[in-house]
Amino acid sequence: MTEPPIPQKPFEEGIEKLISRLRRAELPEQVFNLYRADDSALDARGGAAKRRENLRRYLKALPGPKYAFIGIAPGWRGARFTGVPFSDEHRLCFPGSCYDRTSTRETAYREATAGVVMELLGARTDVVCWNIVPWHPHQLGEPLSNADPDAETIGYGLEALEFFFQRLYPETKAVAVGQLPAKALEGFKVQGRPLEVIANLRHPAHGGAAEFREQAAKLLGIQPDEE
Repeated sequence: MTEPPIPQKPFEEGIEKLISRLRRAELPEQVFNLYRADDSALDARGGAAKRRENLRRYLKALPGPKYAFIGIAPGWRGARFTGVPFSDEHRLCFPGSCYDRTSTRETAYREATAGVVMELLGARTDVVCWNIVPWHPHQLGEPLSNADPDAETIGYGLEALEFFFQRLYPETKAVAVGQLPAKALEGFKVQGRPLEVIANLRHPAHGGAAEFREQAAKLLGIQPDEE
């Protein structure tokens, strides 16, 4: 006689439902669903499943963060191949870590934005990272490129974001990272109540790294010698 499955805790159940939502999303042609699809030319076998597991491990390690840093979307050198917002293969999927690489590239991808954010946050557990759009928008026909998401895609992303705050992080304070997330969060509601955005940080890309570090360090109470 087989043993009945162990009941999931509400937080872990919420993670599974969120991942399922991300995986099932039907997206425009120029938006890659990294949690469902594998590009045979770019992804290792089982890449999407590995990205789902990477995200699962990441969220499980952050059950009660104080802040949620909300960016734009996965970049092709970063979360596109890790499944974890504001990360890249070089820094997240190093040998001996619990996270798996998913690209077929001989050397791990490195992304400047991921480097800035990960080096600032280190092993902190009071910040969870997410994106307005959790999938990868790219130029049509150019999978290794980035593009700003259109209004339709942002709408899909905000549906996932509402679930993210409602089921996983109802007490977590939102922090917009970049102008596009700040604009998308204007008037955004979770269960009919406006989401409070306590800070708008400069995005690290396009010359914004120093300002992002300064603003984020001030918010988190990080002293210069701690960075």
